[in-house]
Amino acid sequence: MFVLRFDVESAYALHPSIESDENWEIWLQETLASVKQITQVLNRYDAPATFCIVGKVLERAGDDLAGLLKDNPLFDIASHTYSHMGISSDAPTVLRQFSAELEQTSDLIARYFGTGPIGFCAPGGFYRGLQGHPKQLAILSEQEYQFIITDGIGPPEQPMPAPFTQPYWYVEDGYPELFEIPVTGWHCNLLFNTGHQSDSWKPAPGFADGTVLETLPATIEEGFWARRKEFQYAIDRNLVYSPAMHPWSVYRFDPELKHIQWLIEMAQEENVPIMNCHQLYETYRDLAAAA
Repeated sequence: MFVLRFDVESAYALHPSIESDENWEIWLQETLASVKQITQVLNRYDAPATFCIVGKVLERAGDDLAGLLKDNPLFDIASHTYSHMGISSDAPTVLRQFSAELEQTSDLIARYFGTGPIGFCAPGGFYRGLQGHPKQLAILSEQEYQFIITDGIGPPEQPMPAPFTQPYWYVEDGYPELFEIPVTGWHCNLLFNTGHQSDSWKPAPGFADGTVLETLPATIEEGFWARRKEFQYAIDRNLVYSPAMHPWSVYRFDPELKHIQWLIEMAQEENVPIMNCHQLYETYRDLAAAA
């Protein structure tokens, strides 16, 4: 299965320390242009997707985003916290902020989309997700989230690309109702270096099969080649492919989003179902119920 997900945070997430009305105007122009282009592509191919939205973006552009995403059966809306905060710490102040930001963002999503989210995506992501983090899991469970996206990188010695960990339930942690949808492969902003976060990349294993990535993609064709290699790895092994994509990042790299169109066409040619996160959750939930 091919799971399409877009983290709508704007380039604010790269530089929150320079937050200002002037910069937000620039960030939101890019965000709205990118989401508009993405929805045009998805609608053209009848491809579902989940949009995980930061509350600060919704506060400033909720009407515009609702105009692009609301009442479209292809699209699922999930939470990405209010401020794009880190959630891995067990410090009481962080846990209180996490709980408050979930509530605040859920309220914003309900205001603009008519109903609150059942999905949550953690900023950044962690190795092995929230396994061993019962306090964060308890907060998510108490607020009735059903699927989460927190398993997003590899081990410290090789964080990128994220391994092809497959979806799982948090049974051993005591929250069997919470479903994890791990990120697989590269985060788009790191692969395409759209925020200069990968300026120091040197030849290293860049794919799940251990193949070395000599240089980061410099062209749209090279970017698609990298994504196609990831996707083919998943297809050959009957795995879920769920890459991390950010509208501002994929739009900077490829304003026409040709590489995403080519991935959708690849899925269709290979008869791979395209799903959003909500649909994947329901698929696994129904399989578990029938077992």
